[in-house]
Amino acid sequence: MPKVKTKKSATRRIKITATGKVMAFKSGKRHQNTGKSGDEIRGKGKGFVLSKSEWARMKAMLPKGV
Repeated sequence: MPKVKTKKSATRRIKITATGKVMAFKSGKRHQNTGKSGDEIRGKGKGFVLSKSEWARMKAMLPKGV
């Protein structure tokens, strides 16, 4: 039986919390921040919980729960 591989793009974008929720992070924080306010940049650093309808699909991308 072949190995179950993790989607590497998913490891960079989502994480599974200890209670099993799936969190994602907001885009637009990595570069080109000179025109943005500090509040906007800090707000982009926070994660948010995805809707439950997407959890099964995201967890399939992370079989080891990374």
